Amino acid sequence: MDTSTYQDRPRLGHCEFLEVDEDELDTSNLQAHVVTPSARQKLLFDQNPCNPSSVGSSSSNTRSVDAETLISDLGRLAPSVAKDFVPKASAERDLVFRLINDVDFQGDEESYITMSYVWQKVQRDAPRKMVSPVGDLPFGWVTTVEQFPLPTSKGMFLGILEEREENEGLWFDQVCINQEDDEEKAIAVGAIDTIYRNARQVIVALDDIAATEHEVLFLRHYIPQYEASDLPLNSHPNRGLTPPFMQKYASFRSFLERILNSMWFERAWCAHEMRTGRNHIFLVPCVSGEGDEEHTLIRVTDAFFLHMLVLASELKNITSTQQTQIRSLLEHFGRASLREEQDTLALQRHESIIPSIPEPIPYIPLVAEIFRMKAGGNPRLPEHLRRLDANRDKTSIALNASGLPLALKPPSPLQRPATEDECLRRLLLVGLAARDPVTLCTTGTPLQLHDGSISWLCRPTALDLPTTHQRPPRQFPKKTGQITQGSDGRAEYTQLDLIFPDLPHRTQPNPHFPALVHRAREFIDIGIQYQVQSHTMWNMWQTPNHPRGPAMRNTFIQTLACVFECGPQWLLDISTNLAASTSTSLTLPPHVLETLFNPQLLVQNYIHIPDARSALSILLSLLSILIAQAIPWASHATERTHGPLIISTPPLPPTPDFPHHRPSGKAIVFAPFEHSKALLVAVPDAVKGQEYEALARGWILTPMNVYTGSSSPHQIVSWTLQGKGVLFGDSVFSQGLSAGLGPKCHRVYGPGAS
Repeated sequence: MDTSTYQDRPRLGHCEFLEVDEDELDTSNLQAHVVTPSARQKLLFDQNPCNPSSVGSSSSNTRSVDAETLISDLGRLAPSVAKDFVPKASAERDLVFRLINDVDFQGDEESYITMSYVWQKVQRDAPRKMVSPVGDLPFGWVTTVEQFPLPTSKGMFLGILEEREENEGLWFDQVCINQEDDEEKAIAVGAIDTIYRNARQVIVALDDIAATEHEVLFLRHYIPQYEASDLPLNSHPNRGLTPPFMQKYASFRSFLERILNSMWFERAWCAHEMRTGRNHIFLVPCVSGEGDEEHTLIRVTDAFFLHMLVLASELKNITSTQQTQIRSLLEHFGRASLREEQDTLALQRHESIIPSIPEPIPYIPLVAEIFRMKAGGNPRLPEHLRRLDANRDKTSIALNASGLPLALKPPSPLQRPATEDECLRRLLLVGLAARDPVTLCTTGTPLQLHDGSISWLCRPTALDLPTTHQRPPRQFPKKTGQITQGSDGRAEYTQLDLIFPDLPHRTQPNPHFPALVHRAREFIDIGIQYQVQSHTMWNMWQTPNHPRGPAMRNTFIQTLACVFECGPQWLLDISTNLAASTSTSLTLPPHVLETLFNPQLLVQNYIHIPDARSALSILLSLLSILIAQAIPWASHATERTHGPLIISTPPLPPTPDFPHHRPSGKAIVFAPFEHSKALLVAVPDAVKGQEYEALARGWILTPMNVYTGSSSPHQIVSWTLQGKGVLFGDSVFSQGLSAGLGPKCHRVYGPGAS
């Protein structure tokens, strides 16, 4: 390509049409070969000296974690689980790296491209060598031809081959991994991120969709206009128009939606290949007549894909699922575009390109996302074994994507069956060994293990780490009392140090609480009567005869009554924290707080005062956010099963700055009604610090025995974990909890143990 033309039209080639003829495809001219050790080192490791296997894990501090230490810590926590893993470096060292190239190619490849695709066949064919019969050639010669299984249509595969540059190979798993060798496959799966990260391009074959005639016609008109734009590359033509550009041109919108509806975006492996790849080319076939040998492919670069996502983000009439998908992809490809722009500027200034360190990835939400996606497993296996193989794949993807320096060993008869919950158990224990605080605060349903027992570990969910967290919380301190796991033959348990806040409604019940409930009921009923608009959690049940109306009304009343008991300073602290985390204005002025907490206030009169509705709307928003974040919905909890409970910490001792005893700190947690008479709330000592206050670190426990005390400090006390919840506490509560020292030797089982 003429360099001056490219400089004048930098968008040239971002989206173009490729004409391919299936008759031109001849796979007999291709072979897969194992690259030499020197070429392997150059292609996989020398290009990217910043080894990503030590980055991107559950917190910024885990960037320095090494495999030996992690396996050692995992061995102390759960010895049987530690045996299932090897250091990732060993997987990279033992990787058999093959590339596909022409049979007459000599020397070593200078680069390679990878293919990312969705398996659609019931059986995955393996490469086969065909030997010509004796007598077909003179002098008794025979020829050996390697027959490649095509993972895509012929036209698509031809388009992929044409993406190769000179001295460049192609990698894709069906041929470049020996699918019959479990050990080689396990090693390759453990190093798959290294393979995709170092490829020059990741070619995405969207072979399950086809662009329509209307979409093709639109793109043929639009691409020249797009390429002719004189806007900087980091700006997007047709952005910010009214109405939005994609709303005006339905064919452009349907083309993007068609791409996003491809099975490729549903597959766990494909999502991982997208995350790890540096540059992407999407190949989309066009609708063609049956039997046609000539086909048209639309070649979309990641720059044009980002352009479409930017324009789609302006659409209003799309579903929340589409919004979430577009936002997630926009974030990923936007970051990649920024890195490429920085690298281009560095080259123009003749500066060396410094490899970028990936942002740390929150481990638990990542695991939850991967296990929500689809994985096929080995289709050569029977159905039940294929599902187990798919779960192993997801486990490997999670380890790959997290950056933790471990790889999964090949399957063994001595390992536990790879059910989904067993795989999640492995990953949670790995995270716990890496001192990821969120592993202690997952809020999904308890894991059901292969022997029918219920674990103390809970399923990870996307709600376990608030999306407002810009970075994952740091590791819990290593000096924390040792956390171990064991089994008593009936069920497994964890043994750890716990801190138990007080339950004032038992030790010092407030005789005026019924009056607070009455006042709270007046506020909530006024909000309903005057149709005060507020947070979605409030608005959704305001329609007449809403099925959730009675239960939600009661939940709002009980929560507001607890807020009244905690006091105005508590609400001020909570509103400040929530406003910071939700980027919304939730702070009530001091004089408004004083008015709302005045027991003599006549609510029926107050609602007619100017700004009263605004104040009530903010109060209802605070209650809504509190309820939305406090109820552990992922464990199937609802407003019918859980309600607010006040807990407190002992008064803080005097300090030079505060010479007198300070009042007790208070917090609200939502606990199950079913266990209200017997439950206690505990916080693992590992996550007592204020930096973990947004996590569901409040463990709802019930005693396994009537007698729960002990005169001996070494006597073990056993509990049943009935749930978890976020503790919404004021600053005094957070300080008191951080300074708390709990009794040791607590053993916690999952529900169902007895």
